Amino acid sequence: MSEQVFTNCTNAGPVSVYVKDGKVTRMRPLVAAEADFKPWTIEAGGRKFSPPKKFALAPYVHADRRRLYSDERIKYPMRRVDFDPNGERNPQNRGKSPYVRISWDEALTIVSSEIKRVKENYGGSAISGLTSSHHNWGIVGYKMGPFARFMNLLEFTPVMDNPDSWEGWHWGATHTYGFYWRLGMPEQYDLLEDSLKNAEMIVLWSNDPDTTRGTYTGQDSALWRQWLKERGVKMVFIDPFHNFTAGVMEGKWIAPRIGTDTALAMAIAHVWVTEDIYDKDYVRDRTVGFDEFKKYVLGETDGQPKTPEWAEHESGVKARVIRALAREWAKKRTVLSGGARGGEGGAC
Repeated sequence: MSEQVFTNCTNAGPVSVYVKDGKVTRMRPLVAAEADFKPWTIEAGGRKFSPPKKFALAPYVHADRRRLYSDERIKYPMRRVDFDPNGERNPQNRGKSPYVRISWDEALTIVSSEIKRVKENYGGSAISGLTSSHHNWGIVGYKMGPFARFMNLLEFTPVMDNPDSWEGWHWGATHTYGFYWRLGMPEQYDLLEDSLKNAEMIVLWSNDPDTTRGTYTGQDSALWRQWLKERGVKMVFIDPFHNFTAGVMEGKWIAPRIGTDTALAMAIAHVWVTEDIYDKDYVRDRTVGFDEFKKYVLGETDGQPKTPEWAEHESGVKARVIRALAREWAKKRTVLSGGARGGEGGAC
């Protein structure tokens, strides 16, 4: 049988899947023909920037074939050998005892009886169900489907992945750069055009887009950051770990202790306020509650000024480094980068 080619739209762009004799032989990014579409073009600094016709795939997509045929893939129900749903459960042996294959009927019986047991003894809220933030994550019917109806009838506790998607896309964008979906959808390259034309410095705060890239348009923002680097845009990485993107871009790395980002941010604001180097017109016209925030930063509400020295004790970042960053941030046209692709492109 000759090799067939199928196209699948993954969460990270379209992919060509090659199949022969019922087995996947290879997976490749989809390459658009010259006549398929005209890509966007951004003009900046006397250059024209356009994406390639070859779509990019997220790293995890390249492992799909290997995962499909992995010896460790679970293909049928299994039960821990010393787990008896009607007797001894031996939870102390989780992760230790081996598993034995069981029938689908037995698996369904165990699951249904456990749902009944938990609901009767602890209430429906003790049952948790992992849902997704998008239709294409494998739930048929999404929020209107049988899974949602069944779990809602149980009065379950949903565990949703939305914080990695809609909230960041909608609310984060609204407060970061003024995007609001009722005003129309943004370009798929988001802040890239503004960054190429205007940015002098980009701060990637707890952000590793070279690793987390791979959203719906199938475009790779690693190329875009290379364009920004060629345009002379300085990149600063704030992350406890020297992440992959920081290594590739060779930017300035500032490493606060894990969980101390807030102290670092407050100290940066303290420098801006005490040295009077922030945009007062912008703050007056575009923000709410700044006066109360200013009082907190200066320590008027709790007696603790959020100085760089205070932040050094909290975060481990030297006070001189914090001051230098705050002053450079205020002096240069700076983009605070976020999202799966570092602020330069992405859907939700």
